[in-house]
Amino acid sequence: MTTSRFCYAISLIIVILLMSIILFSSNACGLYYEYRDEINSNDIKESNITNTEEYTNYGNLTSALVKEVIDGDTIILSNGEKVRLIGINTPEYGRYYFDEARELMEILTLGKEVMLERDITDRDKYGRLLRYVYVNGLFINLEMIERGFANAYTYPPDVKYTEKFLEAERYARSNDIGLWERSKITIVKIDINYDAEGNDNQNLNDEYVIVENISSKDVNIGDWTVKDSATNIYKFCSFLFKKDSIIYLFSGSGIDSNGNFYWGGTRPVWNNNHDTLYLRDAEGLLVEIYNY
Repeated sequence: MTTSRFCYAISLIIVILLMSIILFSSNACGLYYEYRDEINSNDIKESNITNTEEYTNYGNLTSALVKEVIDGDTIILSNGEKVRLIGINTPEYGRYYFDEARELMEILTLGKEVMLERDITDRDKYGRLLRYVYVNGLFINLEMIERGFANAYTYPPDVKYTEKFLEAERYARSNDIGLWERSKITIVKIDINYDAEGNDNQNLNDEYVIVENISSKDVNIGDWTVKDSATNIYKFCSFLFKKDSIIYLFSGSGIDSNGNFYWGGTRPVWNNNHDTLYLRDAEGLLVEIYNY
């Protein structure tokens, strides 16, 4: 192959790749995250910290200096150890309120000496330390939930403060704080068939979410998201959700059509004993919560 032909072939490959990326980005949906870059840091910095209960009965207590904040629930200590805060779940990169949650964690912990309390489990599967974190008596895990920057996400056997976390989440939700700020769209009714017949792993499409438009108007649900209590998230493509109609979101694979959508998961999304569904609009505001 001559040099000119080789260069032409390389250029053609690059053009095709670029066109594919653009085409994919413009039509992406399903398991897709969109970066949100608005930060309202003034509201964070001017907030009054009210959670000042002294937790004197620490278990397995150690102290350390925080040198870096990864996000709203993960920090790095001066010795290089990563710490994942127990019992909370904050938005991951690219999701609504990620920046705000990380910035609050920086305000509360960065460059400060923290006290670390262990529950039952020492580390998670990624090798991170699992800890409750305190700064001058302020319970950081609880503060993140109470301020509306995290949802409670306790996982056995580390459940020492589960009731406190759930109480803090109920407070944030009832006051529409942070993540719980409500969308002006309140048109839906939700149900979940969370326990598929037989083996859940082998019958993913018998696990599904039902969303009913109970309003008197149609609404485009493009960029709306469905999330569970962990980190599973689904994003809808543009779709006109007509009044008095129903759509289904199946956990398995299929072709989206006629109000049927497919998560494309390889394992069940919804826990059989308890879980929470969060439906958010295109701006990330909460449309509806469904608990079971």
